Amino acid sequence: MKKELLKLLAAQNVIINKAISENRAMTEEEEKEVEELETKIENCRKMIEMQAKMKRNTEEEEELEDEEKPVNKPLFAEPKAIIELKLFKNFAEQLKAVKGAVTSGRVDDRLVQINNAATGMGEQIGPDGGFAVQKDFAGMLMETAVTSGNVLPLVDRYEVGAGSNGIKWVDIDETSVASTVYGGVTVYWRAEAGTVTATKPKLIEKKMDLETLMGVAYATYELDQDATFVSQLYERAFSVAIQRELENVIINGSGTGKPLGFLTGANLVSVSKETGQVAATVLWENIVKIYNRQLNKNKAVWLMHPDVQQQLDFLAFPVGVGGVPVYLPASSMGSIATLKGRPIVENDNCAALGTVGDINFVDLSEYMLITKGGVQSETSIHVQFLQAENCFRFIFRANGMPKKNSALTIKNSSNTRSSFVTVATRA
Repeated sequence: MKKELLKLLAAQNVIINKAISENRAMTEEEEKEVEELETKIENCRKMIEMQAKMKRNTEEEEELEDEEKPVNKPLFAEPKAIIELKLFKNFAEQLKAVKGAVTSGRVDDRLVQINNAATGMGEQIGPDGGFAVQKDFAGMLMETAVTSGNVLPLVDRYEVGAGSNGIKWVDIDETSVASTVYGGVTVYWRAEAGTVTATKPKLIEKKMDLETLMGVAYATYELDQDATFVSQLYERAFSVAIQRELENVIINGSGTGKPLGFLTGANLVSVSKETGQVAATVLWENIVKIYNRQLNKNKAVWLMHPDVQQQLDFLAFPVGVGGVPVYLPASSMGSIATLKGRPIVENDNCAALGTVGDINFVDLSEYMLITKGGVQSETSIHVQFLQAENCFRFIFRANGMPKKNSALTIKNSSNTRSSFVTVATRA
């Protein structure tokens, strides 16, 4: 329901922002769409509220049931008992159970249930741990990361299925549409060509294997006293870490052992600075040239470092000795800043002000990101044994790259175009 609410809010913002960017009131049809979406949004919020209330009631019910359970539990549960067990209420509760298993040998029956369901492992789990993270916790870490960033929701994301280590696909190998399309297709007027030459599209096979993103955390014995806090801390910390690193490599990745970023991809178009341009500045001429080298202007966004914002506040289109504003800052809650009618997205993974990559006009739907499953975790007591800490290792698999291998040449122009455009360093 939260995902549905996110979609509805985004759809409503698109309509409102369109009217704002065009400096006009909404049409009757737009107002009707906004009202219909508002009704759906309210219904969605009520459903989320009811589900939250039901979750609180269930947790209270489980706590009362726990008080009635016998103190002495069997070391390993019988298969019949495993099926009837309830899963952990939060991430920290599972971490506590793992700690108990690897330090005292008393394995919580729910750990056995999760491992049997997730990996088909037997009940004789080794003393070093190796317990799987409960599926909904692992999935939540990834989903929180993907939906909380401002770059990740805009890319073209695919989930790799079980048994696969990557993907292969066939794409059009096209570098120019000056005389052909789809890499080689041409048509003729019969009167101009007595003999018509056969043509065909040019295809290329592409491949992308999953790479591994890893993090490590330690949980002390004080975890027993701070379960609720630690659960929230771990979930937020690793979600934010995944989100920030994925967004960083989508922009800057080298493509070696990690995704290939659009700033290092072969289809990046870099616009030259203006003659005599002062270092670490952004001029109206830069904006115009970047804008006009973009292939998909109606889908692209301005992706820039937050420090570029101060340059936009003084940006003007020169008219004689004066000028007129060209940048529209956000005017109210919920509205977004725009430049030449397209949204501005700030992200500090972009380059520093004045260097290539500080301001980019990009269509992120032309970036492909593949992921596999949620976040996987294993644990060990030996890494920090003398410090009485358990080590938790988090692994996430992903990869990404721009869909095209080169910029595109159009007819009657020496300027190439691309879905990813930036401006060269101003030094």
